[in-house]
Amino acid sequence: MKKFFKISFKNSKSLLHIFIYKFKSVLWILCKNAFLFILIFILLGMFYGEYLFYKYVFLVKIKNPEIVSIPIKFQKDIYDSVLKEWKKREDIFKNSSRENYSDPFN
Repeated sequence: MKKFFKISFKNSKSLLHIFIYKFKSVLWILCKNAFLFILIFILLGMFYGEYLFYKYVFLVKIKNPEIVSIPIKFQKDIYDSVLKEWKKREDIFKNSSRENYSDPFN
């Protein structure tokens, strides 16, 4: 097999031509063996899917869930600040329909 990327850095123009030549040769190899590469990518996708299934479905069912002993407290001040921001945005939204904008196409 030929050595790919044996490059001399004499000037940038020759470097560009070498890069284009090497890129074309890599693309040619990929195209000649397209079926093989498609099979490899399908297998990689299947292995990745199996890994995700194992990690997020299978292991979750095997492990016992951890019960949190600290009760959750309702934080009224944070709730009030969220409600205030929500009402402020709702008022801005309602007032935006009252503004008249000029037609840019006239």
